[in-house]
Amino acid sequence: MTGTHLMIVHPRYLGPILTGHKTTEARLGRDRRAPYDHVQPGDTVYIKPTSLEVAAHAIVERVDQYEDLEAIDIEKLHELYEDRVLGGDDFWLSKADARYATFVTLGRVRPMLDSKSVPAELLIASRNAWRVLDRGAARRAA
Repeated sequence: MTGTHLMIVHPRYLGPILTGHKTTEARLGRDRRAPYDHVQPGDTVYIKPTSLEVAAHAIVERVDQYEDLEAIDIEKLHELYEDRVLGGDDFWLSKADARYATFVTLGRVRPMLDSKSVPAELLIASRNAWRVLDRGAARRAA
């Protein structure tokens, strides 16, 4: 069964995602927060710029995860992924203390005219920048 997710991004990234210049979303942190261990190829991701409506959806093509990271590892990930993540030096410096990383490669990105097809459970206010639709809720709704 495929999963369904809501990915909240800074508005400046929407254009590069839609044009295919930004193909990979990077989520780095000190804990195993979603999307770590929650996303897999074939899943659907709705893309929502901060404080705006859902603007696009995509299919996950690839997921790379790393754990027990140290600062030197973050530098290596910067070199490996920056051309697809487009985070810039400030982004990578701000993640120097991350212990976990998830890189989600997106494909078949399509703009959305409205958010009517987005599961309402994903749109409930939350402080999480990556939301996962409870697979049980998805089965109940079907």
